[in-house]
Amino acid sequence: MIGKVESYDAKKGYGFIRGDDGKKYFVPYVNVKTASGSLIAGYTVDFNTGDGNKAMNVRLL
Repeated sequence: MIGKVESYDAKKGYGFIRGDDGKKYFVPYVNVKTASGSLIAGYTVDFNTGDGNKAMNVRLL
């Protein structure tokens, strides 16, 4: 799925992505697959969905 990062707090280790389906997904730092291991609001990302509203395997586009 494609989405945009709404918010991400590197100190707290989590954030939220708005998917192209309009739903909001929780993303913990362990599921961020970027070189820096972090995200910035506004980034476009590709991700899989997990249990409930969890984003997994989050990668930058």
